Amino acid sequence: MHCLKNFFIIFFSLLLAESAIAQQELIPKSAKLQQHPRILLFYGEEGLIKQSIASSPAWKKMHEAILQSCDNLLEKPPIERIQIGRRLLDKSREALRRIFQLSYAWRRTGEERYFIRCEQEMLAISKFSDWNPSHFLDVAEMTMVMAIGYDWLYPKISDESKKTIGEAIVSKGLYPSLDPKYNSWLGSANNWNQVFNKP
Repeated sequence: MHCLKNFFIIFFSLLLAESAIAQQELIPKSAKLQQHPRILLFYGEEGLIKQSIASSPAWKKMHEAILQSCDNLLEKPPIERIQIGRRLLDKSREALRRIFQLSYAWRRTGEERYFIRCEQEMLAISKFSDWNPSHFLDVAEMTMVMAIGYDWLYPKISDESKKTIGEAIVSKGLYPSLDPKYNSWLGSANNWNQVFNKP
């Protein structure tokens, strides 16, 4: 499990670093966006992971660990909005683990059960009353993973689910960041500004 956590830290760091470099140039409004998925692991890049798994025992072991983790999730209920004190952060981070792993598993294997379970998770989170904007890190992390899941499942997800999840991302993730009641971090001199703006 420790190895799995380290993998995600390294994987996210490398992908986000590459993404940050690519985004240094402004995208013209006339530019045509590439097809989904287009966040972190782009359309067609699953083949690169397949090659890595085939050529590296370490990658193969990590891939199998992720699939096992997903299999363990299949019988569990979706995440519930249970706040601890002033935070919902443990739920946001559990959502990150579940949605990232399940959407990866579906993209890599094409197995329907991973897609269905990931969609269920996202629809459940979409129905939360809010993502706890009074502790905005909870919102930022939830918005990030919902955006990844929406993008990675986009080719297969139904129009109804796209609408539900998309509206939740906007209303519970983006709109609260425009509310002065919740966005005091805009003037922060620490890392909160860039962390909260990452979605």
